[in-house]
Amino acid sequence: MSEALLAHYLAHPGRSSELDLLTGREREVVQLIAEGQSSKKVSETLAISLKTVETHRASAMHKLGLSTTAALVRYAVRNKLIEP
Repeated sequence: MSEALLAHYLAHPGRSSELDLLTGREREVVQLIAEGQSSKKVSETLAISLKTVETHRASAMHKLGLSTTAALVRYAVRNKLIEP
C-alpha cells in the first residue's frame, strides 16, 4: 500500500475506495486514457493543455501507487471506470 493511500485511510476511516483519492478531473483523465485516447486527444477532449493531462495522469498514478500507464489502465478496468 502506498504512503498516500495509507495516509488517506487513516485520515478517512469511513471511506473504502482508493478512487476517493482521485479528483474528478483525475478520474476523467484516467477514464479517457484507459479508453485508449492519447494524452494529446485527452487534452483536446477536455480543452486543457497536454502538460495538464500529463500532470493529472502522473498524480493519479502516484496516489494509486502505480508506476506505468498499463497498470493504470488495468486498474481502471478492474475498478469499473471503463467497460473491458
